[in-house]
Amino acid sequence: MELVRDNWCESLLKIKPEVKSVFYKGKIDLLLNASPKLAIVGSRRMTEYGQRVIEKWMPVLVERGVTIVSGFMYGVDQAAHTACIENGGKTIAVLGWGIDWPVASQDEELYQKILEVDSLMVSEYEGKTTPLLWYFPQRNRIVAGISDAVLVVEGSTKSGSMITARLANKFGKKLLALPGQVTCRVAEGTNGLIRDGKAKAVTCAEDILKEMGLLPGQLKLEIEHSDPMLLLLADGERSVDELSRLLKMNVAQVLGKLTELTLCGMVSEAGGRYRLE
Repeated sequence: MELVRDNWCESLLKIKPEVKSVFYKGKIDLLLNASPKLAIVGSRRMTEYGQRVIEKWMPVLVERGVTIVSGFMYGVDQAAHTACIENGGKTIAVLGWGIDWPVASQDEELYQKILEVDSLMVSEYEGKTTPLLWYFPQRNRIVAGISDAVLVVEGSTKSGSMITARLANKFGKKLLALPGQVTCRVAEGTNGLIRDGKAKAVTCAEDILKEMGLLPGQLKLEIEHSDPMLLLLADGERSVDELSRLLKMNVAQVLGKLTELTLCGMVSEAGGRYRLE
């Protein structure tokens, strides 16, 4: 179906170069509503590290009601769509071909699953428009434009992900990047974005929520879900030894968890005692 221009959301109308048409399959309200939207983009040659990060962070993002936007290509894109659906979330796939173009057989299952769970396929190309090389960079401006923030998981310096990153900066969107090993080629782009001050480094899902202005609600959600350490800290300041004794965890485990929470801005330390922020 085609979305009537009178019904377009502000984010679509602001995209440059201008989007001429919007065709879709699935739940169009997902694009038009005010739910927080995070684009997750990255290399088609995704590493195991990138896969693990997406799978680990996705439950937190979905619980906070974040809609995941990506481009339906293999690698990071499809990993993001899949992890989102598996955790009960909603996702928007922005296609680089006509809305009715038949996808490859290996992509058909994910394609159908997106539609089954009331998520959304969207394209600016009608019917069975054949995918052409330059459609994909054009597609990236929609991915960035309809999102509140863009997370680059992996990407070389000349990858399509860097195009999306530049567009995010151009559109004034939050640009986030996952730090990677300096010896890894698909981390060159993300590390470069962080080094040059173009993207904010994120090391946990809470970092993303903080940048999107969603962290206070997530902190409450964590406590409501009875995270034992957060519940103890909610009662007052605690030392490492106290936490170790009360949680029946060894000191190394407690310190590891505290370090993660501190890096995410959820916990602070003063005089050897930890408290909730």
